Amino acid sequence: MLPMLVAAQSDSLWQKANALYAGGKFAEAAEVYAQLEESGAVNDALFYNAGNAFYKLGETAKAILRYERALKIDARNEDALYNLALANEQIVDKIEPVPQFFLVTWIQTFRNMLSMDAWAILGVALLLVALALMLLAMSGAPQRRKLSFALAIVLLCLSLTATYVAFRQEQDFFRHKEAIVLVPVTSVKASPDGGGLDLFVLHEGTKVAVLETIGSWKKIKTADGNQGWLPVSAIELI
Repeated sequence: MLPMLVAAQSDSLWQKANALYAGGKFAEAAEVYAQLEESGAVNDALFYNAGNAFYKLGETAKAILRYERALKIDARNEDALYNLALANEQIVDKIEPVPQFFLVTWIQTFRNMLSMDAWAILGVALLLVALALMLLAMSGAPQRRKLSFALAIVLLCLSLTATYVAFRQEQDFFRHKEAIVLVPVTSVKASPDGGGLDLFVLHEGTKVAVLETIGSWKKIKTADGNQGWLPVSAIELI
């Protein structure tokens, strides 16, 4: 799973960043949080706190990026959800998303019931209980053996499901299928070159899906389904 803030150096930087933030030194705190990100110390608390520091500095797009990263790890982080909603109210582009098929929404809701670490822990716990029931099924009365074996099979299936959800969440975290526009304003092109036709304009803080990469250009899609090409320098992957 994702590395946590456990190394001595990371823990020291974490405390330093939090102390700077508490003292109102938001720029310095943001720099230290960025050092932690670059070192590979990753968890939702880090991204959430970094987002708050950037929000205090008025750098809304960078704050949105961090809140989105926090929610990739734990989609139930209520503080990140609330602050992301506040930050999104300040961006220029108000894009209405295309409605999702109800089954897709249901699956996403199910996956987001727990964080990826919680799903992994649940998978291991269910596996251990299933193994214990299988051992119990080897002894005792026939009726008890049948019941224990049946429960073990059910728990084993649930364990595999939880482990698979955790695996997919981790894959999605590192796949970087979405990005945030970080430049004040950028033109979305019809082709991956600077001389391409301008299709529409996006402003900083807008979230886009990343479909394809060619050289220094990425093909993106907005929440309402519009597509085009942006230079890599205009966005940062979540």
